[in-house]
Amino acid sequence: MAGVSSSDIPGGIPVDPEKVEKLVQEVVREVLSRRGDGRRIALGSDHGGFELKQRLRSLLEGKGYAVLDVGCHSKEACDYPDFAKAVAQAVLKGACAQGIMIDGAGIGSSMACNRFPGIRAALCYDMKTILNSRAHNNANVLTLGSTANPPDAVDAMVLAWLATPFEGGRHQKRVDKIERDV
Repeated sequence: MAGVSSSDIPGGIPVDPEKVEKLVQEVVREVLSRRGDGRRIALGSDHGGFELKQRLRSLLEGKGYAVLDVGCHSKEACDYPDFAKAVAQAVLKGACAQGIMIDGAGIGSSMACNRFPGIRAALCYDMKTILNSRAHNNANVLTLGSTANPPDAVDAMVLAWLATPFEGGRHQKRVDKIERDV
């Protein structure tokens, strides 16, 4: 939108090109988020996970995923339960097929997400837990500690998590027991 001025808009309405560009990007993200191919991902973090969230957002969008970034939007101190709730609700409401939540250790986000019935959040810290959480537990939210692994390893773990299908079979009855009230 560079080069657009108020004289380019019918009626001479003043336009801030940066705001227009931001709005266009939001609309594109919203349209992509409505795609029905299961490639819609809710992504959230607290301040400790902000940099990794930004990295993962770029990675996922580059791989064709539609990302719903629920925040946080800076390194300013904030509370992970607020963003974990937003990730969980995006998955529960069907706006996103899966969610990823990042904080310093990943533990608190896992606890916060798992408060919501229907969410199966898994704190994963290596490739074995990544594959098991999807194949056996049908995890629908991945939680990560921002400093637990090098960024390149996290990239590979996240892509593997998203690509791993639930095996069903003997694991289905166990997942069903997780979903039932105690």
